Amino acid sequence: MAKTPWDVIIVGQGLAGTTLGLHLQAAGQKVLLLDPGRAVSASRIAAGLMTPITGQRLTVSWRVDEFLPYARAFYSGVEQQTGRSFYHERTALRLFTSIAEREVWQKRSGDPQFRAHLEEGPVEQFLPAGAADTSGGGFAMKAAQLDVAAFLDAAAALLTIEPVTLDWANDVSFGKAAVSVAGHSARYVISCEGYSAAQNPYFAFVPFNAAKGDILTLRFEAPLPAHSLHRGIWLAPSADPQVFRLGASYDWANLDDVPNPEAQAVLEEKLKAFFHVPYRVVDHNAAVRPIIRESKALIGFHPKHRRLGFFNGLGSKGSLHGPWFAKQFSNCLVAGSAVPAEFDVQQYAVGKAGV
Repeated sequence: MAKTPWDVIIVGQGLAGTTLGLHLQAAGQKVLLLDPGRAVSASRIAAGLMTPITGQRLTVSWRVDEFLPYARAFYSGVEQQTGRSFYHERTALRLFTSIAEREVWQKRSGDPQFRAHLEEGPVEQFLPAGAADTSGGGFAMKAAQLDVAAFLDAAAALLTIEPVTLDWANDVSFGKAAVSVAGHSARYVISCEGYSAAQNPYFAFVPFNAAKGDILTLRFEAPLPAHSLHRGIWLAPSADPQVFRLGASYDWANLDDVPNPEAQAVLEEKLKAFFHVPYRVVDHNAAVRPIIRESKALIGFHPKHRRLGFFNGLGSKGSLHGPWFAKQFSNCLVAGSAVPAEFDVQQYAVGKAGV
């Protein structure tokens, strides 16, 4: 069989496509990424927050003791390769929204699996005096944050990327020895398209539960500590100590990237209810999160076309989960490892495998 020019073609340079591409290259594969180059996407506007204790029920994030160390090592390695800084260890502050939430925490806070992720001292010591209403209580966590846009830009210098908006119906054809993709050929083509994959005819069976999210960029009148703050909404730091991002809304009906003034009003109302530092809004973005089943990604191969793969569904935890899932799928593509059944996209394809 003639050797194809590429081992793997990846469609989409968001968090999924970029982390997979870097893992494959590290394994000696020749990788091409095809990406339309949108200025605004779910990955590019993501806050990149990696918090170990999350949700209204205050639970330890799924497999965080495995995912976070792997993400830290992966991003730090890319920083060393590129000479860029985009991964930051942060303190995350959680303020309670209700008495019930505080009571839940009182039951959990002594558990060793929770205590391992806590910072010492009361939450008040991490905030300027008078900045926030902390009377309801809260706690501080050891967390991290990825500057996602900076990571994607830095990683692009390590990858071969071609600006293409792919038409799956006309630009892709499958042969016995290779797959042809927009004039290129490879052993595999992998869809890492985020919510755009909902329009991919080969993966029409994937049950997306996508949600639009609005995110504001705020400039405060005074510098603030580089901590993330969580109280029903989140406030995330940037490289500028006066600029933070505020999010996020969830809209399951209007799946577009048009900023919603009503969502902005709700976010600001929730912030002003407890945070007292004056600010102005300097930007407002929106994008659709590729949620499939909470934030547990799917990987694997199409049931009919074994040269066609899928990596998607990172949802709101892409920065934390992406590197680990990329490693698992890289093992499948390079070493022929079996796709773990729990994460296999084929579990949704029974009786509806598409084209």
